[in-house]
Amino acid sequence: RAIFLETVAAVPGMVAGMSRHLGSLRRMKHDEGWIRKLLEEAENERMHLFFFLTAKQPSIPLRCMVAIAQAVFFAANAFAYCISPRFAHRFVGYLEEEAVHTYTLMLEDIDRVLDEAAAAKNPSHISQWRSKPAPMDFAKYWGLEPGTATYRDVILCIRADELSHREHNHLFADAHSLGEQARVKDVLKQAHPIQILDPTKGSH
Repeated sequence: RAIFLETVAAVPGMVAGMSRHLGSLRRMKHDEGWIRKLLEEAENERMHLFFFLTAKQPSIPLRCMVAIAQAVFFAANAFAYCISPRFAHRFVGYLEEEAVHTYTLMLEDIDRVLDEAAAAKNPSHISQWRSKPAPMDFAKYWGLEPGTATYRDVILCIRADELSHREHNHLFADAHSLGEQARVKDVLKQAHPIQILDPTKGSH
């Protein structure tokens, strides 16, 4: 589910960034940082995908589903952004809320304590992620300590990213309808990825 979700979630930022890039060229005006922020969001979602691929490789049917979903969602999102950027950003905000919910449930599964019989029956259960070391490159990407960071720590960071994307897209939608340019400029100055210095204190 996480792999499929991230292949979809990485599309809107690229679509919006591309649309605003072309608009900036047509108007011959600077975009004040929107393009960079949107492309950073797309890249961040792609890093989420690559992290989950370290745990499981998708099957051929799933790859086919991803290809079809990507084509449909890219076209639909591009059309929506051309017609109403406000609606497109609002929709992405709700999509990110679904991602937050998914990772909250995932963390609950990770933290679930299995009895000895269940653990012996399913040694690859996701609860092993509490202690499974995170790949070094991903630990560094999220500002975690390589060698001590776990898969659970990275999931906390990914959920924090999704919370950030949710708030940013709702703000971008408001900027199109309410003119909240001052708050948008503050958001555009923020860096990705979201770093949690103490992974045990991730947002819920």
